[in-house]
Amino acid sequence: MRRMWGTWGALLGLLTGGCDAIDLSELTQRDAKTRVRPEPPGEHCEFGGDAVESGLDRDRDGELDDAEVSSTDYVCDAALPQVRTRARTEPHGANCTLGGRAVQSGLDQDGNGQLDDAEVSATDYVCATSVANVLLRVRPVTPGARCTMGGQVSHAGHDANGNGLLEDEEIAQEVYACDEPAPVLSRARSLPAFTAPCEGDESGGVAVEAGLDLDGDTALSMSEVEATQYVCDLEPADLKLRHQAEAAGPNCARGGTRVDAFQDLDHDGQPDRDGFATTLYVCQAARVHDGDFVVSSPVDLVALEGVTHLRGGLTLSAPTLTDASLPALAVIQKGFTARGNSSLRRLSLPALRFVGGDVTVSANARLDSLMLGTATAFPLWVERSLFVEDNPMLPTLNGLAAVQPRDSIILRANNALVEPGQLLNITQLLGSLIIEDHLRMEQMPFYRLVRVHGDVRITNNAALASTFGLGELTSVDGALELRENAVLELLKPLGKLSSVGELGIIGNPRLTDTTGFDRLSYAGRVFIQGNPQLESVGDMPSLEQITQDITLKYNAKLQRVHLLPRLRSAGAVVTVGNTVLTSLEGFHPLTRMGSLQVLGNPALKSLGDLTSLRELETLSVQGNMALTDFGLTELARVSLDFVVVDNPKLPTCRATALAASVFQGEPWGLTIERNDDAATCP
Repeated sequence: MRRMWGTWGALLGLLTGGCDAIDLSELTQRDAKTRVRPEPPGEHCEFGGDAVESGLDRDRDGELDDAEVSSTDYVCDAALPQVRTRARTEPHGANCTLGGRAVQSGLDQDGNGQLDDAEVSATDYVCATSVANVLLRVRPVTPGARCTMGGQVSHAGHDANGNGLLEDEEIAQEVYACDEPAPVLSRARSLPAFTAPCEGDESGGVAVEAGLDLDGDTALSMSEVEATQYVCDLEPADLKLRHQAEAAGPNCARGGTRVDAFQDLDHDGQPDRDGFATTLYVCQAARVHDGDFVVSSPVDLVALEGVTHLRGGLTLSAPTLTDASLPALAVIQKGFTARGNSSLRRLSLPALRFVGGDVTVSANARLDSLMLGTATAFPLWVERSLFVEDNPMLPTLNGLAAVQPRDSIILRANNALVEPGQLLNITQLLGSLIIEDHLRMEQMPFYRLVRVHGDVRITNNAALASTFGLGELTSVDGALELRENAVLELLKPLGKLSSVGELGIIGNPRLTDTTGFDRLSYAGRVFIQGNPQLESVGDMPSLEQITQDITLKYNAKLQRVHLLPRLRSAGAVVTVGNTVLTSLEGFHPLTRMGSLQVLGNPALKSLGDLTSLRELETLSVQGNMALTDFGLTELARVSLDFVVVDNPKLPTCRATALAASVFQGEPWGLTIERNDDAATCP
């Protein structure tokens, strides 16, 4: 509003009062003129306004010239409504994961000096963060080109002026997280027998899963599963699933869908009396950021806090970051890598339930607390492999209890691990399990691991005295290799292993025997080398078949091979450089094989333990200093090679007689030389 001052009174005064140089007979009221010009804020009008100038048009040119202005009145603007703000506490939730303040702003239209509810035109959220002196400001984004369904934009930066507000000039990172409301899908998925969490039930069970159909394909993929419940000893057909709207509240801050799952054996659509029933909640809180994201500073981490789904990969490589927590992040569509964070002490992503690539936690010199997912809430499905390497302060793997990698697990050089915990969700690996280069690890965490389709390699673990932690392992399609474990003495925990592609026991200086493989019935290959205290090989009462070879090399104290009562087939038997080996009794059941190679075993006097052997492709007996007799009384055929060389106590005549009796190959396949040529044969 403006204050109006009169102008005609001044003009009339001019007309009725005398004025030199004015001919009143000629000037009339029609010659009175006014003009208006803007008046800036200042002396005459505090908030600006208009200056109304008046006078007589003496020269009658139709305009009021400056010299003709005789008075000035001011029409002043009233004070503009002031911008007011107010702040209230914002609880933990969709706007601020860790809580914070909601800062509301608007014009004080009624001038009462405060911001009323009806005057609020904008709300910013100043959110608490896990990083000191870094502020997060969150603003809603209306539907448009940037976010089709709306969402929020997060700004992060250092509070340079210390006023507790993030101002525009302090912003160092901007992240858009777009709302993607989607239909809720649910399913009842069958669990195989003897798999977690129904490992004690031969009929298996059901996993009830629900989530948002973010990709719109009407199928619930592992990356979309938000809630899971398990029930054992039921079939999917025994359960009914029912959806209901869930209002905003403690279960879903912004509302969502309630999924009721209940036992319905009579298929009447109603819960069975005293039957299984559970409820899952799927909340409409998916906020999606498109593209890969690299956290290279604390500000980057804070800016990502509002994102629940990352449509890309996440890399954490911030040397100054000490605490990395992303409590809302649930889905990473590509891989997750935390590498080279030299100051990082704590890494926590408790809501994480899906990673579409590898998970790598590597070379974090001070990391002593690690949590990915929450085992009590839902599994964390990793589409590829889990790498935990060179984290010298990490004391346990319990924070990975939710993880279920599809491919491989590699644990390497985490030198604070002693008892690494229990990874009970891991029952099968399509790839390999590698555990190597640990100084203090005394046991392994894979108490429910049943099958590995690739290799299991346990190498150079200085404190590992047994294979404890692999007690449920029944099948390894690739190689099971125990190599250079300085105090390994006990293999008994592998007593359930029934099948292995290759069994390698190499360079374990305190291992004295191979007792423990009680159920092993099949091995593609057995390779035992360089175990300086190993005295016996065998004690495998169920072993029936070795398709390739069993090779025993350079085991300085190996005396005997024994207790292989069911062994009926082996591709080859190879013994090389076993200094005190005297008995091959364990091979007694074998009747045929591709190759028998006995090379450089200076204490071995006879091959008579293989008295059942009837057929070979290759016989190679070389450099056995004490050998005096073959003892192969049932051998009837050697089809390709017959090589007997450098056995100084073996009569040449016995070698030639045996060759004449059994060798059926080409002449070039026969070699007999440098044996005892002086000895005579009866």
